[in-house]
Amino acid sequence: MWKQVVLVVTLASSLFEPSWAGLKSLRPQIAPSKSRIIGGDEVEPHSVPYQVGLRINGNSFCGGALISPNYVLTAGHCGVVIRSVEVILGAHNISNSNEDTQVTIAGKQTIMHDGYDDDTLRNDVTLIQLAEPAPINDNIQVIPLPSSADKGRSYLDETVFATGWGLYKDVPFPSTRDMSDVLLGVEVPVSNLTECQIYYNDEDTYVVDTNVCTSGYRNKGTCDGDSGGPLTLDGVLIGVTSFGTDQCELCSPSVYTRVVDYLDWIAENSDVEIQDV
Repeated sequence: MWKQVVLVVTLASSLFEPSWAGLKSLRPQIAPSKSRIIGGDEVEPHSVPYQVGLRINGNSFCGGALISPNYVLTAGHCGVVIRSVEVILGAHNISNSNEDTQVTIAGKQTIMHDGYDDDTLRNDVTLIQLAEPAPINDNIQVIPLPSSADKGRSYLDETVFATGWGLYKDVPFPSTRDMSDVLLGVEVPVSNLTECQIYYNDEDTYVVDTNVCTSGYRNKGTCDGDSGGPLTLDGVLIGVTSFGTDQCELCSPSVYTRVVDYLDWIAENSDVEIQDV
């Protein structure tokens, strides 16, 4: 399985090995520095204005979601390797730094969930505080979070939307050349959590109640390089891309951190106000 951060191949071994050792077949979503959605399509440019790209330590890549002008929400396994991070906002073609809608802002502070576990990927969430507020415009917008009234919601059988610049096909030893230049999106149904647990959990427990799983039916889902990116329902951020298998085209489920279970933590560590209804 993968947890998706995306590293250039020359650095992959130093960052992959600790997670591989603890996760056996679980691959870090620290993947080669460019990758993309499986079975998806190019989105209309700038139709996902809350999507951000994270250039980590100058040579790694993750996705994220802008949840306030000052904060980005991403995966814990992306945050744990950060020494420096540039947040790319307003991008469609992530490889084109001359795209006139793109804005790059340095990350000021990385706030890891204190319960994050790199072996099990439990509590796989991180906040990044921006060094300056993001300019809010047609191409850069904040995505709303679930309300506290949604805390018991399973999302079962709902059709949700995942986006990212990750791998679009399985590639041995992927590199930045395998990354999608343009943002891709895919609609996928939320699957039964128990079935997802049977798929991934053996003597170790990876999938828990604070996860959302989506079906990989017809080769649709997230893959290396999509880590930390948004999973949405009706324009609301319900998940953060966490992990899957190391063979993304085998129709296996994709696993996300369930945002609704982290509302209190987000409110305590950012300037986001959680709605009650």
